[in-house]
Amino acid sequence: MSFLKIGFLAFLFLITSCKNQEENPALDANLEQAENLFATKQYRKAYYYYNQSFLFNKEQHNTKRAVFNLLRMAHIENLECDYIGSEATTTQAIKLFDKTIPIPYQTNAYISLGLNYMHLANYEDAESMFEKAIQITEDSLTVYISKNNIGYLYIKQKEYQKAVRLLSEIENEKILQESPLDYARVLDNKGIALFHLNDKLALSYLKKAKTIRETNNDDSQIVSSYMHLAEYYKNQEPATAKEWTQKAYHSATKAFIPDDRLEALNLLFTTTTNNNLKNQYHDTYIHINDSLQQARQQAKNQFAKIKYDSEKAETEKTAYQYKMYGFIILLILSVAVFILLYRLTIQKNKRKILETQYTTETKIAKRLHDELANDVHNTIAFAETQNLENEQNKETLLENLDTIYQRARNISNENKEINTGKNYLEQLKYMINAYSSDTINVILNTSTLHEVPLNSEVKIALYRVLQELMVNMKKHSNCSLVMIGFKETNSALEINYSDNGKGTDNQLQIKNGLQNVENRIFSINGNITFDTEPNKGFKVKITIPK
Repeated sequence: MSFLKIGFLAFLFLITSCKNQEENPALDANLEQAENLFATKQYRKAYYYYNQSFLFNKEQHNTKRAVFNLLRMAHIENLECDYIGSEATTTQAIKLFDKTIPIPYQTNAYISLGLNYMHLANYEDAESMFEKAIQITEDSLTVYISKNNIGYLYIKQKEYQKAVRLLSEIENEKILQESPLDYARVLDNKGIALFHLNDKLALSYLKKAKTIRETNNDDSQIVSSYMHLAEYYKNQEPATAKEWTQKAYHSATKAFIPDDRLEALNLLFTTTTNNNLKNQYHDTYIHINDSLQQARQQAKNQFAKIKYDSEKAETEKTAYQYKMYGFIILLILSVAVFILLYRLTIQKNKRKILETQYTTETKIAKRLHDELANDVHNTIAFAETQNLENEQNKETLLENLDTIYQRARNISNENKEINTGKNYLEQLKYMINAYSSDTINVILNTSTLHEVPLNSEVKIALYRVLQELMVNMKKHSNCSLVMIGFKETNSALEINYSDNGKGTDNQLQIKNGLQNVENRIFSINGNITFDTEPNKGFKVKITIPK
């Protein structure tokens, strides 16, 4: 939530300062169209015209205008949460810096990088970028904004004392106080840092920030204050915390900020004891999150396609083009083999054409997922920053790769219906035992499950989690023994998974690989821990409250 507020602030300065720099020269037609669309928040349409203006001005050797367009594009990518894309676009702008580039452009490029690094949890590099902006800027307010961003970084790293010291240095600056919403942000950050230090002054800072934001009618920032107040009261006054959370949710809804709505829904879910409300909050959360992720993915794909189209002018990247052509040839050959196998199968047994067609397509889908999905995905990501001489080939490549990849993922991730009735336990046993083989012995103890009542939601989540753990075992563990046991305590159902595989010391890899497992457990208010070391197997402990 706070990331978005900081990002909006820094880029707001970019918009005003850079635009003032651009008012004297006449705008080319594409830039004029882009600015009009940007002003009405039609960001995705504006992105296309900014890119067209960038190509035009680069060809005309108008470096300053080219940089301006790139910074606008990076801002839009940041708004759509394409932080990696925004980082790449900003870096592209920095590479064009020369003596014609104004200091505000340079300052905001470094702030842009800092914000993207912040979103990606690369706090060290984020701080470095904010410090660089401080060093070169000629604007005092930008200095304090950047220092506030650094203070927020300290909070994210739980270095609360450092955050308080830094924010205390700037909170009394007159120029900052003359910008109420910037001042409120500093107060709010200091308040949350003091809260984590159990300092009694925390509440006064949080309330003062809230009052300023309410006075200025800023729904986009007031959500932050409401959520921080909810966090403050969460343990000592749950009812008060719930009231603030509900206010945050309504304000986020009014301001059309889906990320803040999700955060508020999550807190409402955890603080509510009414099961009907919990289900309502959960369903709303899932609906908003799915819609949000789909919209953002569409935006990323759109930006990628626009970049593809623009790279035809980059003649120096022919080496990368040959690599892309290699991917195309590999894909064509693979498809040709699949088609040939399909036709041969049809010819051998015409009477079973429908069955054969289904089988062949299933094998193709599996093979695409197991063998080509990562390569195709990497090809798309690689192509986003590369140049293709043939525009038609480039467009065809993007469409085919995206279609094949998405289809392969969808088919492979297809889930059959789970029977949560009286046959649930037998179905669960069958699924787990299906992973036994001559080289893998699966020991399963489900006797406790006969005695523990579970609702349908928990049953489905438990089934899917164990299924993903078994798939992970099959792919990565190289184990010979798997043990799964269920244990009932006074307050929870405990599931213990262990194998004698190769293990790993890469906790980040485990987190990324089993992210769906964590999400499913958290969605039913459970807890999950991983325990593994190289050559010492892999253990998982899951606790689900009754």
